[in-house]
Amino acid sequence: MDEEGTWAHLFFSGNRPDILKVKEFNSEERFQPFCAENDNWQLGGLADKSRPINASNIQVFWIRINGRRKYVGKVFPDYTEEQATIQLQALRVSRRHIPGMIGDTVHEFDRFHREARAYRHIDLFCSKHERVYFPQYFGVVTDMPRSRFTSGYVHRRAVVLEAIKPGLCSRRILGEDASQLPGSFSDILGKLPLSSFEREWYYSLLKDRLRRLGTLHRIGLTHGDVKDCHFRLPGDFYDTVLYDFSESYTFSENWPLRVNCGKPRPLRLISKGERERVGLHIQKRAIARDLHSHLVELDSEDSVDHALWQTLDKEEESLELIILKVCSRPDYFSMPTLSSVFPFLEEVRPESDPCWHIRRGRLLHHYEPLWAVFCSSKDQPVSIIFDFQSETVGMTDKSQFMICLVPKTWIVLLKATHDSALKKKELCDKLRQACSPLLSTNRPGYVIGRGEFWGTSEMGIVG
Repeated sequence: MDEEGTWAHLFFSGNRPDILKVKEFNSEERFQPFCAENDNWQLGGLADKSRPINASNIQVFWIRINGRRKYVGKVFPDYTEEQATIQLQALRVSRRHIPGMIGDTVHEFDRFHREARAYRHIDLFCSKHERVYFPQYFGVVTDMPRSRFTSGYVHRRAVVLEAIKPGLCSRRILGEDASQLPGSFSDILGKLPLSSFEREWYYSLLKDRLRRLGTLHRIGLTHGDVKDCHFRLPGDFYDTVLYDFSESYTFSENWPLRVNCGKPRPLRLISKGERERVGLHIQKRAIARDLHSHLVELDSEDSVDHALWQTLDKEEESLELIILKVCSRPDYFSMPTLSSVFPFLEEVRPESDPCWHIRRGRLLHHYEPLWAVFCSSKDQPVSIIFDFQSETVGMTDKSQFMICLVPKTWIVLLKATHDSALKKKELCDKLRQACSPLLSTNRPGYVIGRGEFWGTSEMGIVG
């Protein structure tokens, strides 16, 4: 237990997490250097055009290799000793103490250090399944020459991250969990004129965001700038990752001057405030019914309202198999949350049925998930693994993932056969056949009816 009077005791309220009882993150600060596969990379065009452009602002550029947008480089202006002095004066530090505090102040308030520290901390203390909540971190550049720039203000330092884009290639699937929402949030949404599907989608969105945020708090990291736009890219409707750690605080043993623009205070208070802000963001969106507004951009309002409110009893018996390609590993290989899987359903909806994804989203609880992992190496051909314990599978950065949403009625019929094990093997074999073509196409997935999947004789499933 940390001694009373120490920063660690105050921050963790006397209960520091076990994973943070190691000392390696308190050593001299060294960030991994960015090592591109090709040294002829350049910063080519702004990835985030929502930021005002001036010499004192952070700039986010695409990093291009052979013309392809491979990464993003978040470029930071220098934080000078003069700025540190002004900061200390604002905190009413006596003049005679300022010279000896300049170095620590630069270390604490420099946004480049804050961002790099946060990503290094995530890599150190988050498990593999938790890291998908955030952009992948590739290191830092500290001596970037002018020749790397094709536009913008030239600065030496950048944090290099995964190229998050507004599409399925950057979206994450999160596994369903049993966490409870705050009662006040449920009460507020219960009073709004929302369909049950809209209400469940906002519930799911809040839980997914709180899971990302809670992962930070669990490892002693606070975001410091929780906004709706830091869960989804500018102009994008659906979430991708939680990003932008330039105002974050990463725990260290040293007593800080400030934590997230406030006095040093316990993590539980900061966490409560950040969680409440997330709840207010979702509440505001629910009041505006922005999901409904998004859906009517894809089809007429009458069609959308019919899909949201109609009875679906008859449709439960004719559900299709849904196969979705997922570019990143999920956090858990389990049933996906409504919020995270819905944009995938939207992309595979049949052209002849523009509101199909709404109805399938409403019937998601009538499906069972089977995850497929495609593993390959120089020594072995591509293999497709179903229904596995994820930690025992030798996954690599080149592994590919698909989720097969199988109607529960199919599973029930399989279990009712005389040789259910044989039928399950037959199901997996047919799923392999259905999944394999997706590996070599740009299609986001398939929707396959029972007759088409099992062949001309539907008795294949009950035989």
